Amino acid sequence: MGFMSGVVTGVALAAGAAAWYMSRSGERFRDQYRVDRKLGEIGDQLEVRTREIQSTVNAQLAEMRTKSPDAAGPSSPPSAMLDDAQASAAEAAAELAANVEAKAAKVKKSARDAAPE
Repeated sequence: MGFMSGVVTGVALAAGAAAWYMSRSGERFRDQYRVDRKLGEIGDQLEVRTREIQSTVNAQLAEMRTKSPDAAGPSSPPSAMLDDAQASAAEAAAELAANVEAKAAKVKKSARDAAPE
């Protein structure tokens, strides 16, 4: 009977150790998956925001082109108004890109901190 209880105890301990090891190794995989998912969400947000800015700029450019030069006044030619619209769109895009880069850097840093060395 002592041999059988030793075998059962050994199998139970091995199963417990295997379950513990699998939970620890799976934790690393889950953390990596979450980081990838967060980066994917940031990329999706960037794409949506870029499309919104592009459509807004295109609408503004179309509006500027349809305006007559007389309505703009003699002091501001249409090309200056278009340049202003393009500059504001470029500023908005640069601000958006900076925000996305900051978020991505924060996610990468948290991933490096979470990964075992």
